[in-house]
Amino acid sequence: MIERRDTATFLKRVEEVAVSSSSTSRRSYEVSILGVRQLLGGCWFVSSCLGCSDSAKLSSELEAIIKTSDTERCRVPEDFEVEFYSGRLSLGSWTEERDILDAVLSLIKECAAPEYDYSVVVRKVRTTRVIKADDGSESFEEKNLAEVDVNLRTKNRVLGSIRSSRTVSLGLDKSIERVLEELIRTARSDAKALATIRRPELSEAGRAEVILTREAAPRFFHEISNLLSGSRSTRIVGRRLFDVSNVRIADSPGDLRRPTARFFDDEGVTTKKRWLVEGGLIIDAHHSIITAFEASSTPGSAHGLFGGVEPFHTSLVVERGDWKDGELFEETKRGFIVYSVALTSLEEGFIRIVPQYASRLVRGDIGEVVHIRSIRVPITKPIKILGIGQSSYTVFSSKTELSLVSETSPPVKVEAYVEV
Repeated sequence: MIERRDTATFLKRVEEVAVSSSSTSRRSYEVSILGVRQLLGGCWFVSSCLGCSDSAKLSSELEAIIKTSDTERCRVPEDFEVEFYSGRLSLGSWTEERDILDAVLSLIKECAAPEYDYSVVVRKVRTTRVIKADDGSESFEEKNLAEVDVNLRTKNRVLGSIRSSRTVSLGLDKSIERVLEELIRTARSDAKALATIRRPELSEAGRAEVILTREAAPRFFHEISNLLSGSRSTRIVGRRLFDVSNVRIADSPGDLRRPTARFFDDEGVTTKKRWLVEGGLIIDAHHSIITAFEASSTPGSAHGLFGGVEPFHTSLVVERGDWKDGELFEETKRGFIVYSVALTSLEEGFIRIVPQYASRLVRGDIGEVVHIRSIRVPITKPIKILGIGQSSYTVFSSKTELSLVSETSPPVKVEAYVEV
């Protein structure tokens, strides 16, 4: 069976500033995790600890774990082709810009309005992920990122909270101040819309054309990605996922323009661009070593540095279409536009989207803001795509506590069922 032994290290340094209507704080902290790992037949056995350095003790504990574990299900043979990465990736730089707190307070003073309560959190984050194999090879990754979160709540209203967030590479993307300014502007626009929200008519429930844009479209494709788990791949590869052929989806982990870039996954396997959907058909899935062997595919999508390995995307990218945003609206006779979402989930037979708010769309005209309970997109048959836009939006989330993932998508118009 395939075997590999290594030592994994994860370090995280954070400088955080938090400002709200009633408080101001700043803090800094560091987290370090050390783990000794053994790969046997595609299964991982790990002993790890927080803030420690005694690898000899961890090795002894690991041997005890292996002795008491069932390894019969771990049958990936030694000759199964796996390319383990050896090399370095450094993304961004730990720039000592002007004081973040001063920048946050200055922007809030300029942008704040009396009708809103607000909270702003800005974090400078440096993460270091290192995997050292017993054969002497080493995989090293360092990222310097900024995470910016803005939350506005309209005073004296129950439905009045809007959150906007973004992650950027320090020194490579826009400055923290510029990102914060854009997020405040977006949050204020959304909060203003939310303050005028109305209940839709009962007659508007049922099948409708729904345009997912801004945050809503990437979140929708995040749930699509949940379908593409390696454990399901033997059943779903070859299945038609969309009713049109111009939908192409890939995981592009090596793209250094994205803060989620990585050259090796949490098993230490070299990552590569993986086409998942072409021509509307599922052609591959996310894979760890063990699911890749079972599906006769290639690994490189594993998340779970210290156990609980799960295959998922790193930088999901949906190719743009040829529709201008205005054309998506103009061609809609009856429907809704969804911008931001409170929740998305993959459920039995459909994807559920709970919008923060939606705009009514009638014969191409954008109408009043309405509160929709949820939108359901059926997945038991090919998803009906009515148009794909030319612009592009990116959102970020954490797949595990130690890994950041992103979804980049154009706006899409789908046929869905609206619950009011």
